[in-house]
Amino acid sequence: MAGQTGTVIVGIAAFLMCILTITGLVLWPGWRKLIAGFKIKFDAHPKRVNFDIHKVAGIITVVFLFFTGFTGFCWNFYDLTEPIIYAITFTQKPSEPVSKPIPSKSTLGLTEQLKIADATLPGAVTKSIYFPSKPEEALQIRMKLPQENEEYGNSNVYLDQYTGKVLRVDNALKMPLGDRVLNSFVPLHYGTFWGLPSRIFYVFVGLAPLILFVTGFVMWRDRYRTKSPTRSITAIFR
Repeated sequence: MAGQTGTVIVGIAAFLMCILTITGLVLWPGWRKLIAGFKIKFDAHPKRVNFDIHKVAGIITVVFLFFTGFTGFCWNFYDLTEPIIYAITFTQKPSEPVSKPIPSKSTLGLTEQLKIADATLPGAVTKSIYFPSKPEEALQIRMKLPQENEEYGNSNVYLDQYTGKVLRVDNALKMPLGDRVLNSFVPLHYGTFWGLPSRIFYVFVGLAPLILFVTGFVMWRDRYRTKSPTRSITAIFR
């Protein structure tokens, strides 16, 4: 809603959430006694209950919160993170498909373009169409093969908008590692990797930052109140 400034702010917030998940995982008290780390003693003192809710909510959602924050950060700083992902996966970035404008020739009809795409990826279902906004851009047709798990598919056919020539084909079943990593961002960010069960679980993952913030604030407030009298007494004797 705030344009590029908002994109940067949310991207930084996502990166900070990644750091918080890592530090929270390191500080999790369950490493000393695993079973106790997953228990909430509701009959204990309110401070202990608050602490238990914080540690349990954190450890259950930590991995999913990290991936949500990481994918969000990568999307918001895509120009920075995309080359890094291709580099660390030793994957060559695919060339950008380019249409060749023909003077006094209009673009090829969409029906013909779709027939070419269907013939290029037999058995695939068209999910969306991205129309070119410039004369040199290609027509992108997003498709889903029967073997794909992603709801909207990760296969693409790029066609010359004037001649219908196939410029590039992205078969989701035969993509290199770097492209598979980038394609995994959508199911990891939105929780669609296990279908409906993971989507329901992600509702609670989405509420986890609020729970962690409230319980964390309560713990900080209690510690601050505990330390305040000592500071006051020290100041008096100084």
